[in-house]
Amino acid sequence: MKIFKRMIALCLISLLTLCSLCSCGGKKKTVYQSYIQNLLDVNYKGIYTDYIKENGGEESDAKNMHQDCINQLAEQLITHYSLDNAQSVQIKERFFEIAETIYSHTKYSVSESYQENGEYFVDVTVYPVNILNQAYEEVIAYIEQFNSDVDAGVYNNYTMQQYEETFAGGLADILAEHANAIEYLAPVTVTVSIMDDGEYYSISPEDLIRIDSQMIAVETHGDTSGEENTDTVPSDEETAEE
Repeated sequence: MKIFKRMIALCLISLLTLCSLCSCGGKKKTVYQSYIQNLLDVNYKGIYTDYIKENGGEESDAKNMHQDCINQLAEQLITHYSLDNAQSVQIKERFFEIAETIYSHTKYSVSESYQENGEYFVDVTVYPVNILNQAYEEVIAYIEQFNSDVDAGVYNNYTMQQYEETFAGGLADILAEHANAIEYLAPVTVTVSIMDDGEYYSISPEDLIRIDSQMIAVETHGDTSGEENTDTVPSDEETAEE
């Protein structure tokens, strides 16, 4: 399997509209907070009501950006598991659904903005989704069993397309199961600066990419000893039960 890398989030960057301070009518500390929250909610959760109301975004654009970001994650998962030869419509749809579920469980919070040396900052606390490591041992066991079945001739009568899709479907089943029981790593705080010229404000693409890079934890090949930020935190379901 390939090391999972977060690509430059072009879908995120395209959401970086300049917002007018004049139209907000609120205090900067909460206006900036809401702005960042709304950007993240559009991207990861497909929640766009406040983005349209408070930041002047278009509903169609917000929906398209969310869909693009899901597609991007789905393609990353397909590439990560070396499934590029199994990209039938059915497999793409399966991984799109998995990516959408993963993003729906992303966990983050945005602080009120604060001022230092004349600049405004916002702290974004991200709980990295640990699905790649959650699924790792099961994925390895599945691959080993699949290879044993290959050696035993189980797939001798399969076409290459059937073979590839069967393999990809098994991996999708594993990921789908874990996507509905997400675990998180210990929170990571990303501090972003607000670019404000007195009339309009936004954040930089680089800051938004830094936030995005923490949303899904990289695969550590099942061995997290000695790695930073490997403590898990309760899932949303576990928190609700408490």
